[in-house]
Amino acid sequence: MAWTGKIIGGVLGSLVAPVLGTAIGAVIGHQFDKGVDRVKTAAQTIQVAFFGCLAKMARADGQITKDEIAAVEEIMARFRYTGPMREQAIGIFRRAKDDPHTAADYLNQLSGAVQFNPQIAMTFIAALHAVASADGTIHPNEREILLQAERAFRLRPGTIDAMLGGVRGNTANALENAYKVLEVSPDAPDAEIKKVYRQKCVEFHPDKLASKGLPEEFMSYAHDQLAKVNEAYDVIKKARNL
Repeated sequence: MAWTGKIIGGVLGSLVAPVLGTAIGAVIGHQFDKGVDRVKTAAQTIQVAFFGCLAKMARADGQITKDEIAAVEEIMARFRYTGPMREQAIGIFRRAKDDPHTAADYLNQLSGAVQFNPQIAMTFIAALHAVASADGTIHPNEREILLQAERAFRLRPGTIDAMLGGVRGNTANALENAYKVLEVSPDAPDAEIKKVYRQKCVEFHPDKLASKGLPEEFMSYAHDQLAKVNEAYDVIKKARNL
């Protein structure tokens, strides 16, 4: 198993431990035969890219607000970043907010470092979403960064729209959105829709995710997604008289 997979259960998987070489070493010590320096370098790459992404997200709407700073502070607190580690993270954030790199640059670096693991990807996206929504609204530029993250991490198209959307609007729009949430065609047969619905229920079931040691942010996201999946299926069933 790649070392990034092991991080789910410890470092990135809990969002409560530093992403520095020594901390990661405790989680993946058995991988040290591949080289301590290599592991530390990967960990530092993740740290720089991650806080770089947060900086670009905070700046995406033109200014960094107190609410966005508070969201980043909370993320650092969940990582238990204190003392020099916290100062290092703040330094990365401050430099990144004004540097010439784009959010996509940092996202591509981050996705490569974690080997496109979808569960870890959603951990990062949950953090990005926390910063984006800190001021109570998702700016179009912030949504675009989330969509860039979807592409960079090779997630299924529509993941972000489903995350931000749900079933809303009048009856016609609600039905259209319901098919989007389930990621099925309106022409799909009943059996296929039921199969997809059950798969998504398994995918976002809290017990299954809890067994993976996923972070609180991801669990909250999963609960929200499961609620949207159930709502979408109810709308489709009603429209089809199932």
